[in-house]
Amino acid sequence: MLKKIFVTLLNKHGFTLIESLFSLLIVIIIASFIPLIFQSYASVLKVMDIDKNYEWQLFTNQTKKELNTGAKITVTDHKITFIAQSKLVTYEAYQNLTRRSVDNKGHEPLLTNIKQDKWSKKSEEEILYEVTFEDGTQLSARFYIQPEGSK
Repeated sequence: MLKKIFVTLLNKHGFTLIESLFSLLIVIIIASFIPLIFQSYASVLKVMDIDKNYEWQLFTNQTKKELNTGAKITVTDHKITFIAQSKLVTYEAYQNLTRRSVDNKGHEPLLTNIKQDKWSKKSEEEILYEVTFEDGTQLSARFYIQPEGSK
């Protein structure tokens, strides 16, 4: 009888009830964080989308303001140059950016994560800018300008 009890005490191959409950508690705690992780991820994606829209609005407002005061506007596929306040202003594509420079001194990034862009002059009063972002979003802006003789 003593030998049988001794063998039972040395048999440590299985889990006790407390060990099983403890393991189950750890799994439940870890699983309870999964919805929180997905919710945080969705919030981050939403904030990133707001940032892109904010960046686009800033870009269009600044460009509209500068083009209204600009003169001698030259448009190519990926670049637009004009004179504003006696300074040469250039908007151009560079790698995955649309950047701005004044008198060819330094560069200010205006739009980021750009896959493709195109400037086009539709008429003497209208310039179109079309852009495709790296996430596939396509946006376009029409800028109406006054002809140089009417300023």
